[in-house]
Order: sequence, then structure tokens, then C-alpha cells
Amino acid sequence: MPSKRLALSLSLCALCLGVLDTHAQREALRPHSAYEPPLAAAAATLTASQSSAPADLLTTGEKTNWQQTGDYAEVERLMHAMEKRSSSVRVVQFGTTPENRPMYAMIVSKDRAFTPDAAKRTGKAIILVQSGIHSGEIEGKDTSLMLVRDMVIAKRPHQAAWLDRAIFVVIPVFNIDGHESRSAFNRANQNGPQVAGTRQTAQLLNLNRDYVKAVSPEMRAWLRLYQAWLPDFMFDNHVTDGADYQYDVTWDMAHHGEIGEPARSWVNDRFIPQLNTRMQAGGHMVSPYGALRKMPNGRREFFVEVFSPRYSHIYSAAMNRPCLLVETHSLKEARTRAWSNYDIMTDAIDIVTEDPKALHDAVSASDAKDAAAAGDPNAAPVYLAGKTSDAAHPLVYYSLKIEPFQSAITGTEVTRYTADKDDIDTVIHDGIDTTAEAREPLGFLIPLAWKELADELALHGVAMQRTPVALDQVFDTWRFSDVKSITGAMEGGTLMDYKLTPVRERIQVPAGSWWVPMHQQRARLILSLLHPAAPDALIRLGFASAIFQPTGRVGAAEYLTVPIANKVAEEHPELMLAFQAKLAADPAFAADPRARVQWWIAQSNYQPSSFNRYPVLQLWKKPW
Repeated sequence: MPSKRLALSLSLCALCLGVLDTHAQREALRPHSAYEPPLAAAAATLTASQSSAPADLLTTGEKTNWQQTGDYAEVERLMHAMEKRSSSVRVVQFGTTPENRPMYAMIVSKDRAFTPDAAKRTGKAIILVQSGIHSGEIEGKDTSLMLVRDMVIAKRPHQAAWLDRAIFVVIPVFNIDGHESRSAFNRANQNGPQVAGTRQTAQLLNLNRDYVKAVSPEMRAWLRLYQAWLPDFMFDNHVTDGADYQYDVTWDMAHHGEIGEPARSWVNDRFIPQLNTRMQAGGHMVSPYGALRKMPNGRREFFVEVFSPRYSHIYSAAMNRPCLLVETHSLKEARTRAWSNYDIMTDAIDIVTEDPKALHDAVSASDAKDAAAAGDPNAAPVYLAGKTSDAAHPLVYYSLKIEPFQSAITGTEVTRYTADKDDIDTVIHDGIDTTAEAREPLGFLIPLAWKELADELALHGVAMQRTPVALDQVFDTWRFSDVKSITGAMEGGTLMDYKLTPVRERIQVPAGSWWVPMHQQRARLILSLLHPAAPDALIRLGFASAIFQPTGRVGAAEYLTVPIANKVAEEHPELMLAFQAKLAADPAFAADPRARVQWWIAQSNYQPSSFNRYPVLQLWKKPW
């Protein structure tokens, strides 16, 4: 029997828990946009798809007027049901999540070309549809299943005709573990559904930052699928965050140096203009993905964002394949988001399938052009990184007005959006100024010790050869300086920053090392992975990070290290000039006696030559 003191303690704990439960938030906030597009109420295309479907193939979203979303078991049931009812569908498992859930894709082919090789032999466009990478942003799950249903079950003439010219690979949910971590409180900035999944995976990783590094089992499985199929076109369906405005859908797609020519021209001359025109004709308000910024003069201007290959649509661009990043508006009704997502995919598929050969030829020619530039010092440099351009052109941006109100929480005035339109005459900055570029060498050489780099390239489908002989000669590579580790720069990882200096040094390379020829389809991707100036180069993402760790030992404190520093300075006056320049430029360094001494030790022969030297070598001629 418990003591009175223990009983009192238990009673107090119960009281505390009761108080906490009483004051805990019981119902999630449902933020909403102050503006809905006029045609969203009817959502005619969405309604037509739903009305043509068998009742047992409707999604939970459809059955609840988009107030709820089904679990992954429903996705599996619907995929397998369509597979049983149509000879044009095959469901394939392409991976397993950390929580041991199967990862499924649907292959949709009128020719029953259910393997990559069979699909390529048809000559048809291959289109990948991906949803739920951020699994709280989930209407794309339902709409992608609806489009498959339209094609092969309802056999609606418009959608069924796509199969005459295209084959589809459909992933309704990519982040499955996150999808099953369902809560009403996962998306505070989103207007429904009532419960939804999380942005991160079960391992708390953001898959849409993992396309290059591929630390997650989900991404490694996806890469094997993608590299096998090499789709000509891809969708990545999201729901955006942030401000309220009139637009119901925004998009982004590589259309500058991130994608090679002539694929870039196909995007700019054919796809983008037609997509915007068709969406507007359907009653949608569509905008590039970006945001207004308040300038020093008080004017608001619109800026697009510059992405890198760690993101889906730029990874695809590094393969010279266009990818449409779809961002429906989080504050709009969930039904409006589904309508926008359904229509933007429909319009985009129409553009591709009306002339699939034009896209396929553009993609193939881009691959050939990049491969042909290998080892040509006179070829145009390839884009590696950029920033949003200062140049701009006129834009009317369809925003909403804001008004202040007094907040008891903050004790100050805060703003909220109103239903009043705010059509802003401004400018859009949608160009990219190149900040890093490089010409393609004949190839790269990865020494035998750095197998982790070769393994990562293999995952990305890169062709490599093993070197037949040992080499001992002068190679081109780079030295790193001012190396910094930036924690939090990537969701789920650390990013390295540094300064680069090209060097030519004598280096020994064992036989059996990896030769990475640039004369191959993935030339642009290889530069993004191996050139150290690229923003998502493997070396920046933590691969081969041991080269940044000083390992030379001198065995004593200042009584020996200072004489060594003096000796190096005496023999190399040019280093003293560099040292003095660093003292002048870096006050923190100048005030740190240990850092000053270690700077000199790093220059001495007591530090191994591989310290801060990039292990990957750049070759313009093949030495064997």
C-alpha cells in the first residue's frame, strides 16, 4: 500500500497532467486564403474525373471533398486494384523505407513496356510523376492516382490518348514513413486536410535536399529507379508555404544554365509559354515560384530563387531532363489545390505528348553536346552555380492587401491579409547570373583509397573504368584554404565551404583507381558532383572530409613549433607576405597565437602533402 507522501505526489502529478491537458491545444488552426479563384468552386476538371470513376476507386480526398486524406494502405489498395483491372498497369516495388514499408511505383504503358529497356524501345516519352516527397503536401498523391484512373480505368478519351505517345512512372507517395506519421499539427501553415504527414522522413531527413548526397534509404532506392528509367520529363508535386496572394499555383523549372542546350530552348520556347497560357485559360492564376522583397527604396520587387542539384528539379536538369516543380498554394482550400495540381499536370502532359519527339530529340542532343565537349579546352564552360540576377523586367504581381491589428500576444501591431486585391506594378528578377562555371576535362581520376566517391558516382549511374597501371606524375587538382563547416546549411547534414586554388602537383595513383570519362551521357551531372566549385559537389557534402583534418605532428609546444615556423618563414619569404596579409584581413586569426603558429606548421613539410588537397584529379589527356 503506498505511503501518504507517495499518494500525495501521485495526486499532484495527476493534477499537473490534468492542467496541462486542459490547456493543450485540442484543435489545429485552419489558416485560409483571403482569396479563392472564381472557377475553383466548380473545379470542373476535377469533378469530371471524379464523376467518371468507379466508387471503389475514389480516394479519401475525393470522398470527403478534400477535407481528409487516406493512409498509405489506401494508396496500395488503389494501385493494386488498377493493376488487376488493366493490362496497362504494373505495380513495382523499388525500395523499402527505414520503417520497413514497401516503396511502390506504378508503370502505365499501353504497350505493356514495364521495364526501362522495353519502354525505351517504344520510342515514346517517359514521364515520371512524383508526389509526397514532403508528405504533408499531399494533394498530388490523389491527383496522380486520378490521372492513372482516367487513362486506364475510366478511359477518358483525352487522358487515354496520352498512352499512344507516353509511358508513365507514377510514385504517389515518396516519403512514406513521413506520410504515416499523421497529425493535425504537422502543417500549421496549410489549409487542410484534417490530418497529414510530415516534411521529414522517419530519420528526420528532408528528401528534397538529398538528391546528390543520398544518405536516406528512400533516396538511394529512388536514384536506382530514376537512373534506370531516365525519364524525359518529371513532375515533383508540392504545396508551398509563406504569403497569401491571388495565385493558386506557382511553379519552377530549370531554364537557364542549369540545363543544357537544346533542352533549355525547348523549355523556354515551347513549354513555359504554353503552360502559362493553358493554365490561365483554365481559370488559374499561375506564377513563377518566388517571393516579393522590399527594396531599400521601399519598393517591392519579385525575385525567383536559385536552386542546386540537391533539389529534385535541378538534379533532373543536371541530367538534361526538364522537371516541373509544382507548388500549389497552402492557404487555398484543399480542393482548390487538388484542382490546380490536376490541371497543371494535365496541361504539362498535353504539351509533352503533342510532340514527344521534340522533347526526346532536345534531351538527346543536349546529352550528346555535353559529352562531345569532354577534353576540349575551347568548348564553352558549363554552368555550376549562380545567383538571382539584378536585371529585371516589368511584372504585375497579383498580391493581396494587408492591414494592421493590435495583438494581445505580441503587445504590438501585426499584419494580416485582406480579400482586397493588391495588383502591384513591379519588376521580376527571373534571370541567373553565373557565379561558377568550368570547362569539361577529358575525365576525372579517383584514387583507389577514395572508394566512397566512386560508390556514390555509381549510384548516380556514372560509367567508370578501373585504371590498369599505377601512375606517378604531375596532375591538375585543387588546394583548399579557409575551410569552414557550416552546420545547419543543409537539412540533415553539414556543408563545407572553402576557397579554391588550382595546383599542379606530383601525385602517386595506384592501379585499380577509378577513371571517370566525361564523354558520356551524365557529363553535366559529373561536373556537379566532382568539380569542387559546384555548390553540391560531393566534397562539400561531407565526402572525403578527412582531407580537411590536419594530421601532421611535431610533438611539442612553442619551444619547437615556433622555431619550425621561423625556419619556414626564412626559407619562403613569399609565405611571410601571405601571413601578413591574413593578419591584416582576419582580426580573430591575428589575436589567436595558436592559430598563427598552426598556419605556419600547415605550410611546413611536417604536414602531409594530402592535407587540404582535393583527392580527385582532373585530366586533359589520358596517360595510359
